[in-house]
Amino acid sequence: SMSLMFSAYFGGLFILVGSLILWRITSHQSLEPLPMPKVYLSTFAALIIVSGLLCFLLDRKVFVGLRPWMKVPLYTVLGSAVSFAMTFAIVDVLNYVIGLCQTAVSKPIVESAQQVFLVLGVSLAMGLVFGFTFGVLDVEDEDQFHLRMALMRDERYSEPIGLLLGALAGFTLEFIRQRDDYSMLAAGKTEFDEDI
Repeated sequence: SMSLMFSAYFGGLFILVGSLILWRITSHQSLEPLPMPKVYLSTFAALIIVSGLLCFLLDRKVFVGLRPWMKVPLYTVLGSAVSFAMTFAIVDVLNYVIGLCQTAVSKPIVESAQQVFLVLGVSLAMGLVFGFTFGVLDVEDEDQFHLRMALMRDERYSEPIGLLLGALAGFTLEFIRQRDDYSMLAAGKTEFDEDI
């Protein structure tokens, strides 16, 4: 990290977000018979908490001069935690806002186990790629005057991959959602059959 205040802020934020996600996962009542997605979501929430603890333990001075391949595993873990935390928060807020804006009972954006696995997989892939790129380009070893250029170089490599993975995930999420709707209609059921 660049400063003690910066690492304390992000460390505390990661621990808070990871704890909130873990609390939300464990307190959620689900009609699904398989709790498998909860196990994976809980694992990712624990990863975010561990990343928050790593923010307190790591100092920039400790890693200066280390080879990039020694830093890449750490950055891939941190990148995955950041990516998953942002994805989980954005999807949760979107589900809430869509529920508020619709008059009838709305179907969440991410509902089925396949959709949860897709979001987890894409978050993990994005985080791994972003962390790998950051570590390989050795951005953090740049001096203060060249840091901005190094971050812009990292962005140039990361943005197309993020756009591609994000678009692919969004398309696939909607495809799974529509497929589930059509398969229910073909079977002569509606999403309200369980409520009746």
